[in-house]
Amino acid sequence: QTGAVAKHFDDFHEDQFDFHAYCVRKVTLRAYTEVLRFEDTLWSEDYYFRAAEGIIQIYLHLSNHPEILEKDKEPDYSKMTAAERKRAKNIARKKRLQAEKKEAERKAKEAEATKNGDGKKNNSNNQQKAKKSPIDEDPDGAELLKKDVLEEAKKYSSILSKYCPTRINTWCLQYDVSIRRTKPLLALQALYKIKKIDSESHELLERVVDFTLKLPALKDAEPRVMSVIDECCKELLGGKSVKDYVSDAVAVIEKNASTSLPMRVAVAEAMVKTGAKDAASAATMITSATSDAKNMTTENCKLAVKALGRLGADAAKTEFITATRKRFPRLEDLK
Repeated sequence: QTGAVAKHFDDFHEDQFDFHAYCVRKVTLRAYTEVLRFEDTLWSEDYYFRAAEGIIQIYLHLSNHPEILEKDKEPDYSKMTAAERKRAKNIARKKRLQAEKKEAERKAKEAEATKNGDGKKNNSNNQQKAKKSPIDEDPDGAELLKKDVLEEAKKYSSILSKYCPTRINTWCLQYDVSIRRTKPLLALQALYKIKKIDSESHELLERVVDFTLKLPALKDAEPRVMSVIDECCKELLGGKSVKDYVSDAVAVIEKNASTSLPMRVAVAEAMVKTGAKDAASAATMITSATSDAKNMTTENCKLAVKALGRLGADAAKTEFITATRKRFPRLEDLK
């Protein structure tokens, strides 16, 4: 769906060239100026932003879980025993037959739709013409999976950073893509953009911690680049160590019961990553959120439950789920 929305906007952009010639020919200057203004803000439309954001998140998920891309690849039979090889070939054969059957069914449906398509009356010769239904050449997205996921994510994040620079999610996505592409300066730029938009956001805290913890992996970078990165990291951390940076955030939350749930989740996970405190203390940071806490929405509660699961705090997770269901009785998919 997100890909279809993005394609619609690509079509809008490409079709403007036909519209230019039409407006000049018909002297519809008002419509011409309106479409020019529309094209200027085309890539900053809310619908496009949400679609591009969804596409980037999908590509990032694929980058984090490369096994998804490799599950359909032919296994290495040379390292298997005879029994394992036989079993693997049977599984591969069944998958291939299922895929062929599915493809045959799809083609049959397309042929039936074309055959029974709506007729359209032709005013010139009164003949009926079949109206072809649009055909999706890649309904399962198999061709999309063949692309370089980070390059595709970069394409969309670049568009958003150019046309939606005032949205904090733009720079969060830019950071997430850049750090996976091992582009520390672009990631650093994104952190400063996030800080400029909202220096107290949980998005900034979790990414500053993430960036700092990944610094040792950048030891092969040029000395000049590393000196800039080190200096900027100190500035982002306020001259503290990353552990002290997180500990200060913990102290702020303990003094302020209205701290938002997303911030509590970000700090809790940072506590464990940096070794500031143990998982039990981190889980308490989330479960101690009261009705005074900000942004206690259903979506944020789901994220908190997932975070408690990652922390391995099963008892705290159960406790939080019970409290959340009391707060949102109609919320079902919470686990």
